Amino acid sequence: MQPNGFVRAQAGFTLMEMLIAVTITAVIGLGVWQVVSSVVNSRDRVNALAEQFDGLQKTMLLLERDITQVVNRSARDVYGDFKPALTARDDAFELLLTRQGWRNPLGLRRSGLQRVGWEYTGTELRRRYWPVVDQGQDEDSRDVLLLEDVNTFDIRFLDEDGKWHDTWPTDQTMAAVTPGQRPVTPLPIGLEVTLEHERFGEVVRLFTLPDFSQDQAQSVVNQQQEAASEDAEENAEEGAAGGGT
Repeated sequence: MQPNGFVRAQAGFTLMEMLIAVTITAVIGLGVWQVVSSVVNSRDRVNALAEQFDGLQKTMLLLERDITQVVNRSARDVYGDFKPALTARDDAFELLLTRQGWRNPLGLRRSGLQRVGWEYTGTELRRRYWPVVDQGQDEDSRDVLLLEDVNTFDIRFLDEDGKWHDTWPTDQTMAAVTPGQRPVTPLPIGLEVTLEHERFGEVVRLFTLPDFSQDQAQSVVNQQQEAASEDAEENAEEGAAGGGT
């Protein structure tokens, strides 16, 4: 009791004030949660898009390396039949080729050549390669999924006369191949690859194949060896003449 009969009022919040405070806190918390959720979702979408774009870049890089390092070396399949060095006539692959430059950092006993196949399943683009160029009876290939959500994957080939073909080797070239013998078919001078991705749309790349002739290369090597032999003989003669004096 206070003097003069007055009673001190108790300090605090009313029930209405507490409800208002809780409501305001809940609204602020909901807003913060929505902002954070939006940021997280945006980050996930950006990461997913970046991952798909990296996959597209990796696919094009591998395709470029395979095509620009192609060599005209035919191969045997699992049945022992010869296949052209570069062909689009295989039922299982859109493109099948032999390439050089296969890195061997471990120094394994294998060739630097590699047989590579590009497979399009209708939605996926896959790359398959074999440890050896001439395949045996055992299936020991490696398959790698490179890109998903692919709507189309088309290749056409440019011959030395500047004409485009939907398949390679051409019908005329295959008609001249003797069954059972190793085929010697020319390589195209260029390839045009059209890839339509569900997210990135249509991508068209034109690749120029290396202008490489084995006979010309061997001729250059022979000339260099002959020149080296002549230099060695001249140096030997000069040394003998100097010793005689």
